[in-house]
Amino acid sequence: MKSSLYKTQFGFRPLVLSGFGAEKFSYDLPSVIKPSEKYIFFLHGKTVEKHGPNGIHPCFGIYDYHGIVKSFENRGFTVISEIRPKGTKLYKYAGKIVRQIKTLLVNGIPPEQITVVGFSKGSAITLLVSAKLKNPRVNFVVMSGFSHKGTHVRRSYKKLIGQSVQFLQGRFLSICDESDQKYDICQRIFKNASDDAIFKEIKVKNGLGHSLFYRPRRDWFEPVVEWINKKH
Repeated sequence: MKSSLYKTQFGFRPLVLSGFGAEKFSYDLPSVIKPSEKYIFFLHGKTVEKHGPNGIHPCFGIYDYHGIVKSFENRGFTVISEIRPKGTKLYKYAGKIVRQIKTLLVNGIPPEQITVVGFSKGSAITLLVSAKLKNPRVNFVVMSGFSHKGTHVRRSYKKLIGQSVQFLQGRFLSICDESDQKYDICQRIFKNASDDAIFKEIKVKNGLGHSLFYRPRRDWFEPVVEWINKKH
């Protein structure tokens, strides 16, 4: 295993590399937490869990994990993210993110400057983070929040709808390509959410479906950044 440091505008942060098939990259909480900064927790899709930061899905193509993270960093955000282990359990991992958010809050970061951005399986974790955190001032972005019928993630979504939807709190942006036919599950969630969940939806019309979010394309990235930066 090789360990190195890379430099960003927020200082030095560890980058850990290991052999093929066991890669682990992380953008950790910075050692110095600055109340003036805006923080994004980026939760990738399942393809990265299974195949790494440039994993290839047979239908959706190559996932550009680092490109997405770097795009957020280039817009001035501090990004906290990692490549999750294969088979990550949604509820357990959501608890980890909640603990990291609470660390930021304890260190004086206003909740409005914290955003959890999740794609596909990451969007399921994002919703669970909201239900566990119960902070109406934190931001959440759900990108193409669906999963294929019959998978573990799909069952977990149903469990979330049935047991946790009433606990959702926060400011939500839901964004998808309108050709993503199975996206309706997120609409069902927010239809039954409490008044503590403020919801906005954006539908992109380019026909890419789920693959839209595999790369930092302007047609989803720019609306997300604009929404995060907008004061309410």
